[in-house]
Amino acid sequence: MDTKATPVFRDLVHADKSELQLMGGKASSLAILLQKGFPVPEGAVLFHEPLETQTYDAITTWWENQGTFPVAVRSSASGEDSPDFSYAGQFVTLLHIATKKDLCAAIKTCFQAVHRTASQAYASHFERAEIPMHVLIQRMINSQFSGVFFSMDPRAENSSWLVEVVEGQGEQLVSGQVTPFRFSAGKDSAAPTRWKKEYLEQVVHWGQEVEKTFGYKVDMEWAIDQEGRFWILQSRPITAHAAPSSRRKVLDQEWQRVRSSYPQESIWDGHTFAEWTGIPTELTFDIWQRTFQEGQAFDLALKSIGYEGLGHQVPEFSLLDRVYGRAYLNLKSMEPVYFGRSPYRLVPNPRPHLEFDWKKLTPSVMLRAPLGLTKMLQVAWKIQTGRSELAQKALSYVKSPAFSKMDSFALFEQNKNLSLNEQQKKLKELCEAFSKDYLQGTFLITLLIESTTQGLFALLEKDLGKERASETVHLLTGEGLQTVASRMYQELSQIEDSDEKWQSFLSRYGHRGVGELELSHPRWLETAKPHLKKSKSVRALSSEGSKIFDELLPQLSTIRRPVFKQEWQDLQKLMQVREEIKMELMKPYAQIRWLALAIAEKVKLGADIFWFKLDEVLSLRDTQNLESLQTLARERKQTAHHLKSVDLPMLFSLQELRDVLDETKPQDNSLVLTGVSLSPGVASGVVHIVNDPDQEDLEAWPDNYVLVTEATDPGWTPLFQRARAVIVARGGVLSHCAIVAREMGLPAVGEIRGASQIFKEGERVWVDGNHGSVRRNN
Repeated sequence: MDTKATPVFRDLVHADKSELQLMGGKASSLAILLQKGFPVPEGAVLFHEPLETQTYDAITTWWENQGTFPVAVRSSASGEDSPDFSYAGQFVTLLHIATKKDLCAAIKTCFQAVHRTASQAYASHFERAEIPMHVLIQRMINSQFSGVFFSMDPRAENSSWLVEVVEGQGEQLVSGQVTPFRFSAGKDSAAPTRWKKEYLEQVVHWGQEVEKTFGYKVDMEWAIDQEGRFWILQSRPITAHAAPSSRRKVLDQEWQRVRSSYPQESIWDGHTFAEWTGIPTELTFDIWQRTFQEGQAFDLALKSIGYEGLGHQVPEFSLLDRVYGRAYLNLKSMEPVYFGRSPYRLVPNPRPHLEFDWKKLTPSVMLRAPLGLTKMLQVAWKIQTGRSELAQKALSYVKSPAFSKMDSFALFEQNKNLSLNEQQKKLKELCEAFSKDYLQGTFLITLLIESTTQGLFALLEKDLGKERASETVHLLTGEGLQTVASRMYQELSQIEDSDEKWQSFLSRYGHRGVGELELSHPRWLETAKPHLKKSKSVRALSSEGSKIFDELLPQLSTIRRPVFKQEWQDLQKLMQVREEIKMELMKPYAQIRWLALAIAEKVKLGADIFWFKLDEVLSLRDTQNLESLQTLARERKQTAHHLKSVDLPMLFSLQELRDVLDETKPQDNSLVLTGVSLSPGVASGVVHIVNDPDQEDLEAWPDNYVLVTEATDPGWTPLFQRARAVIVARGGVLSHCAIVAREMGLPAVGEIRGASQIFKEGERVWVDGNHGSVRRNN
């Protein structure tokens, strides 16, 4: 785009024909409707990023002249809705912008979105054409009702229009998180409270007028504000992607698969992969699913301690299931892996543990009982007396291989110039070693931590009672901890604008990154230097001892105090080893990503490579039909998009899954929401919902934000340093969120299902990390 010939920004109502063509579909449709007198909120488009302060002054002056109403700021690109456009996830929508400072920061953040991962290292894998970018600023509507009007029912249930309605903002409807009320021609339907017949008449009238204006069937997003006024928020052609039937079909097929594939007593636990945000890609899930098969890392780790292991399973059986796209361990399948057929069952709450079950006491089980009891005692003794040696053994799995001596730059360059066959051979070898050998240390240290945690609980229960003991163990885990990950966070926060510090950081930690369990996410080595400026308000990691520990010790009986102190210190050491293992483990994992990208470059698949299973990637040839591969990747991405709309709890049975999928149940709008305490403390602040930490301008953050998101990992730490408290939908007491929040003295609550949909951007909440609850203001 010739930025010299194009104005920096233009009010939608005054845009001419040539400017409409530059805007892209969404903004130009709104401008056309606004100019024709349709009820569209005021707005303006920025055609390129302002380079001078005077330009920002002109934008804020325009905004002041309009009345300084709260606005939404959205980054967009020409052609972003086209089928072959793959960058949509990199664009940003920032809502409820209400100050000059926040408006300018939002504009900068939006323009930076497409460039965020375009560093030299990342660009070496893909040639990215420059994408014409623009930013749309539009007045926010305080919605009483929101919805979508289809001028033709995309479900094909009738030949006339369809209207979908939700109360409040429409983001929950568009994302598929809330089931709407539906109205269609000639049919009486249930309606939300305070809904009026004339509202429906307005929606249908204006929707049909929009259809006449553009000459094609439309999908129109709309809102009714608090005063009952109708507004058009967006208009586009109806596509298969917009059809509710497409989502319904995918969800129905998944329910049939789950119901027919698993027994009625099935229970799934998602805590192991609590940091895994979103739906894992095919390659990512395939590699992790293999590691829970017989003869692989999890099985071998169990047997190394003395547990039974997976035994003789059907080929390719795995304890790791996909349920509505997400990764869950099947607890029913896990029952025999500890002590074989025994009179014990896995009880999922408050954390999965074994309990005696009289119903399992059959004659054959009774015959095995002495052997099972002996095995239990042997495992307990081995862990109790050899905990330190086992921890060092766990560390050796990732400290011995050659990659442990290499920095991130060397890892990145290692396999870059190989032929396609050589790269595929390397990838196969690396994935096999990762799933069988390298991950053994991770599982071994996890088993030790779980065992030590249960021992701590049993010890505390004698003096504190069951409920308080459970609460205390939650709060103690990670208390006063200083790990290799802590040092990484500290170095990241001290980079500021120093290229030297950034290069030094990358040499040690460049193989880590945001959302690093997902292979499709870039590592820090591939990203541009973050703009982190030192601030007095940044929270430093705590170096103090454990206040909770000091307060707790006098409450325990004298005889149990030294035992408790030793167990707690052992747990701290195990947690430190866990972080050391993860630091090393992410090196070969990053190499798997980089090898996959190198193969993708050879076969011209780009980022679609991650939507193929390992065997599929290994069988790719540079002479294959590219179009059929891209079609398959697109179908899998579309399925994942629909499955993502189902918000599952961390722990659920097949019966509970039925209740979760009951879309007729109302959304939880209660004032007090209860989850799990991740970090103690109480704080009040304003909700800020974050989906991608890379898209956040920390300099624009006020001092009273409460961070709300699905889950976190190490890449989120800079946001923790700016937040007053944290609320996550996924994440247990051993998760990154819990550990880092406790290190920083930051109140945190986890397992608030649908947190990003329940809370509204800008609302004020009280976060009670002591009791695991969140109170919303009226």
